[in-house]
Amino acid sequence: MVCFNLGISAEQCQWAEKHLPHLIIRPIPDIPIIRTIRAKADNGPLRKVGKRQWPLWICPHLIAESPFQKVFWLDCDIVVLRRLNELFSMLEDGPVFTPENNAPHKTPNSSELYQLLPIERDFDPLLPTLNGGVSGWDLKRDRNLLEFYQYPINQGFLVNERIREAISWHDQGALIWAVQNAGMEDRVMSSTEWNLCVKHTAAFKKPYLFTPPYHWDPDILEQLRQDAPEANLLHWNGTQVPWLIGK
Repeated sequence: MVCFNLGISAEQCQWAEKHLPHLIIRPIPDIPIIRTIRAKADNGPLRKVGKRQWPLWICPHLIAESPFQKVFWLDCDIVVLRRLNELFSMLEDGPVFTPENNAPHKTPNSSELYQLLPIERDFDPLLPTLNGGVSGWDLKRDRNLLEFYQYPINQGFLVNERIREAISWHDQGALIWAVQNAGMEDRVMSSTEWNLCVKHTAAFKKPYLFTPPYHWDPDILEQLRQDAPEANLLHWNGTQVPWLIGK
């Protein structure tokens, strides 16, 4: 597993190196478009309170920098509970996307986006209501689609900031545009089990034991599996967990 470092401390990196031997921590790629996004993104209004804005735009550029050919992007507030091998098997016949189930009514892009970046096919601008927290790619096969994903973001930062303002939820709206542009709406799953918002489960607002500095209770995954039997991947969607702090 690769984790891009958006603010992990040196102490945390040392702990991960000791306890998580299969985790690779990489710096944010030093490429021109990411430098531009970092310079410009935090000058505008913050749509997600308490979050730096620039990291919300760079997801497709990080996916493109993956050292793997077949890769799933998982937001860092997602917990894998079960059936990960089955998820990877879904990549065999195309990319994989998951539906939005936290705030689907807020998901569609602004109509202005399609005036600024027209799509040359018939499509429903309100669909799909996907969530960018989980997406699966074969970086060789899906290269054109990944470039479509990057395109609205690049145009919004390099050409016209109105494009940026018309994109819904940063990189997520760009992914929606890419799927619409490619005519791949059918690659969005109908089931929410692979990216289920925690608010739809018994885990929502339930406290879990956390032992500093970075250690979950050994039984926490089993607790979560019991509390969220309907989820294979559980997404906190930025929700705070009321941790019980242990020793």
